[in-house]
Amino acid sequence: MKPAVELALVLGCASVGALLTWRIAGPPDRTVACDPALLPAEEICLSTIQAEWAEGSFVWIDARSAEERQRDGEGMPGSIPLTTASGASFDEQVEAQLERLATAPRAVVYCGTAGCGISKEVVARLKNLGMIPEVRALHGGWDALKQAGWLKGSSPGR
Repeated sequence: MKPAVELALVLGCASVGALLTWRIAGPPDRTVACDPALLPAEEICLSTIQAEWAEGSFVWIDARSAEERQRDGEGMPGSIPLTTASGASFDEQVEAQLERLATAPRAVVYCGTAGCGISKEVVARLKNLGMIPEVRALHGGWDALKQAGWLKGSSPGR
């Protein structure tokens, strides 16, 4: 019985410490940090897009699966759904959006989370096709857009 009492005391003390830390320091910072100097060449920060890319000079590509789009809602207005996550053929998806893709000077691809690799896979596939001169994956993906308040129903800092 003694180990159980000791465990309860340790857990109780840890819980009190965590609660006090939360009250004093506040909740943890969950924002998507992005330093352009530390990113690989195929990624881009949302702040870079805001500062350097004029609105209308690029297209958004939503690389989330159909299930994610249905669950989480629409992405950026006018974004092109193009993913490697579903059972649909990537080439058929490109063919369906050929007119918009072929005329885009730049594209930003985003997927569900910061750790999602689908956007980078879509970037690589689009670069191999050679249609769009500049294609980059948004660092932080959906989470970065939501936190910045760029998505319908979201507000900055959430």
